[in-house]
Amino acid sequence: MPPPNLLANLHAVAPLLRARRLGLVLDYDGTISEIAPTPEEARVLPEAADALRGLVGKLALAAVMSGRAAEDVAALVGVDGLTYVGNHGAEVLHDGRLELAPEAEAARDAVAGVFEELRAALDLPGMVWQDKGLSATAHFRLVPDPGRAARELDDALRRADPAARGVKAFWGKMALELRGANGPNKGSATRNLARRFNLDGLLFIGDDTTDVDAMLTVRDLSSRSMLAGLSAVVLHDDTPEPALHAADYSLDGVPEVGRFLSRLEGAIQEVPYPSQGEG
Repeated sequence: MPPPNLLANLHAVAPLLRARRLGLVLDYDGTISEIAPTPEEARVLPEAADALRGLVGKLALAAVMSGRAAEDVAALVGVDGLTYVGNHGAEVLHDGRLELAPEAEAARDAVAGVFEELRAALDLPGMVWQDKGLSATAHFRLVPDPGRAARELDDALRRADPAARGVKAFWGKMALELRGANGPNKGSATRNLARRFNLDGLLFIGDDTTDVDAMLTVRDLSSRSMLAGLSAVVLHDDTPEPALHAADYSLDGVPEVGRFLSRLEGAIQEVPYPSQGEG
């Protein structure tokens, strides 16, 4: 059962609006962009982009955090002034500077090696292979038999033995993600952003398994009174159970995310922050 709808419970956002330095962190695919057949086809929801343009100057932090490369998601969103976090936290693009997590950079060659082994092992029509530099993803949404693709990917993964090579595999929605075992995730990246921007309020919205770490981090920071925190899961037909359990509230699909962001932008129009920067 999904958590309560956030638009129907806007009172829950009130403590965040009282924060001195409020941060907003959004996933991209499935959150402000509909899930597309291929990564290249995903487009940001115009209403979400418009709201983000208005929020940039009113929040201590406005960020999009994605499994995509930071520069790629910045090009897709197209909103100046946002902080873009890529490769699940391994990259941060802020004020035009791209910062790389050293531990993720160290695993680059190992990730590429496992990825190429999987690619060589599976010759299935419809597979989409996405090399993102510090991580890589095999998408099987377009394979005629996705179940078969998942089984064959799992078999190939066992043969590749990624753990022995310092690589960790994560299953998402019709996708298998590879990244360094000791690198950051969306949880550690969210914690770092809260510290870096000296946040005392934080809202995270995501939809997939990889967003669970961020949701749990927000819950932990809030439970220890380090900030006023809230997370929401975007509902789709295939929303993973862990995300339903980790989120405080829900939003019904990408269009409802856009409506919520517009409401949020309007709610804080009289409480502007200094231009986005580190506290």
